[in-house]
Amino acid sequence: MMARYPQRTQRGQALIESVVVIPVFGALLLGIFQMGLFYRAKAVVDYAALEAARSGATQFADMDAMRAGLVRGVLPLYTHDTNNSALAEAFAKAQLDVRTGAGSIEIISPTQAAFDDWKVKQFDGVEAIPNDSLSFRSDRVGTRSGLTVQDANLLKVRVTYKYPLIVPVIDRMIGTFDPVRSAASGRAVYSLRIDAQASVPMQTPIRERGLLPAAAGRGG
Repeated sequence: MMARYPQRTQRGQALIESVVVIPVFGALLLGIFQMGLFYRAKAVVDYAALEAARSGATQFADMDAMRAGLVRGVLPLYTHDTNNSALAEAFAKAQLDVRTGAGSIEIISPTQAAFDDWKVKQFDGVEAIPNDSLSFRSDRVGTRSGLTVQDANLLKVRVTYKYPLIVPVIDRMIGTFDPVRSAASGRAVYSLRIDAQASVPMQTPIRERGLLPAAAGRGG
């Protein structure tokens, strides 16, 4: 009779250890899976920031054009199919997300001070930061912005994207409640912020001072 007690004690101890270890180990595996998805999303958002900057560089730093570039860039996060119907549905979802605040774009440089330093009247009489013959223009530094006209033609943007987490438990542990997506889906959605920056030489003159920030942004 006495010899059986240690065996029962060992079985009880093993059960307790299993109850403790299995949830911890499961959470670790789920966390690794979610982090893998997150780093994939980070790579996509990095590309999307570049796509947004390229669109702005060819469209006078127009914000609508940059948002359209951002939508195109984040499409891989919305579908894995390549057929037309899947792409159209993914595009509509990405466009809605960006429109409702899941993705935002901020111009870091040039600033309004750079516009004031280098604005000249174009052929149509509209003032703009000149984009032609930059290699032949003066490389002096502007008194207001501290930028040369060549530097003022480098469009720098910051993209912020709220990436929705999909792994249960982990989403609540590391994410922030996303009220807009939650209301749209009818379930609690948690997201994690992703920041990305991109710089592209302007291919068109910047014609609207109001598009530019009053001062250099963070990391500018």
